Amino acid sequence: MTLDTTLVVLAAGMGSRFGGLKQMTGLGPSGEMIADYSVYDAIKAGFTKIVYVIKKEFEEDFIEKVSSKIKGIKVELAFQDLQDLPGGFNVPAERKKPWGTSHALWAARNVVNEPFMVISADDFYGRGVFTSMHNFLAHEVKDCADYTFAMPGHILANTVSDYGSVSRAICTVENGFLVNVRELRKIEKKPEGIGHDVFGEFEILADDTIVNMLVFGFSPAIFAAIEEGFADFFDAFPNAVEEEYFLNNVVKKLILDKKATMRVLPVTDRWMGMTYPQDLPIVQKALSEMIARKLYPTPLF
Repeated sequence: MTLDTTLVVLAAGMGSRFGGLKQMTGLGPSGEMIADYSVYDAIKAGFTKIVYVIKKEFEEDFIEKVSSKIKGIKVELAFQDLQDLPGGFNVPAERKKPWGTSHALWAARNVVNEPFMVISADDFYGRGVFTSMHNFLAHEVKDCADYTFAMPGHILANTVSDYGSVSRAICTVENGFLVNVRELRKIEKKPEGIGHDVFGEFEILADDTIVNMLVFGFSPAIFAAIEEGFADFFDAFPNAVEEEYFLNNVVKKLILDKKATMRVLPVTDRWMGMTYPQDLPIVQKALSEMIARKLYPTPLF
């Protein structure tokens, strides 16, 4: 049996380092956003529904500029709201921003009832990533309660910026499956290599280190795991004003507790992201080259 599959696009962040709502930045010749190319690739791969997670205050503009242009496939919106928490938890008075990537995905719980792929609206992943993930979700996930998950295994050297530091989820992989993950911040390129600061010393990381770029294949079972994890998050940060509840931490706990498996799918496509303003012309040039090679039409939709 082949299951229906959904693409969930996390697009609620403001992109403070980029200097604005980078998810709404037009890159393509007809003003396409970077996420439009992901949606196009997902539709080509066989996904049957698109869900965008956004902030409620962007709803009108988002419908006008983005979701209304996508035809021939079901499109729904979900809203990340600071006040949307499981019962028993309250927002600290000084908290101003939502709770991070786990919270953003949890916002889609009422509109996603099938195996799904979750991505960031910031990044270009390439069609092969969507094809391999769709095949996994449609054929290897048994049902909506299955904890058989997957992720693309991107290579660290292909995911760092020349213009500043980045945060990455560093993965330990054995026999094609994820066995551990750790969040590292302020990873940067230096003449001696790619690395990060450890107590004042620059630790070099292998160029071929596997990283997760906030893209996973899940069943809806992940929503219950996220909800349960809020208790651990608030135990660790009872007065959480700035701390974020990361999706990678939910995955890590499920893997270490042996409640889920996470297959690491090979990646051959080129990843591109917009962490800094200087990344914008690089992404635009690469997209222009792909359009010239007829990989994408213009306009997309």
